[in-house]
Amino acid sequence: MVKPVVEKIDNVEAMPLEGGGDIRWLITHRNGALNFSMRYITVPGGKSTPAHRHDYEHEIFILDGEGEAELDGSVSPVSKDSFIFIPGGAFHTIRAKTDMKLICVVPVEVARMFLDNR
Repeated sequence: MVKPVVEKIDNVEAMPLEGGGDIRWLITHRNGALNFSMRYITVPGGKSTPAHRHDYEHEIFILDGEGEAELDGSVSPVSKDSFIFIPGGAFHTIRAKTDMKLICVVPVEVARMFLDNR
């Protein structure tokens, strides 16, 4: 049986991201999650998330800050309380104008790809 988890973000390792931000894998298969992983990402003003594409979708919620999201060449402003859906295959990056904090949800298989060799 999978046990519920209550934890503090400070207890989760911050890992550097290409572009200047960092990521914390909050909920993953290591906690017993079967379907989704939740990540907390910070991006300092003037920095960005990696510009890339992959075959899985993900969902992002902006907790704080201002910037812009580039999705398949289209640029949209984003700020606190914005949410973003990125379908699989879409080229994407988020550029921070001010310090940004966001939650990103991906399939649990993504956590396995990134964390199982750590």
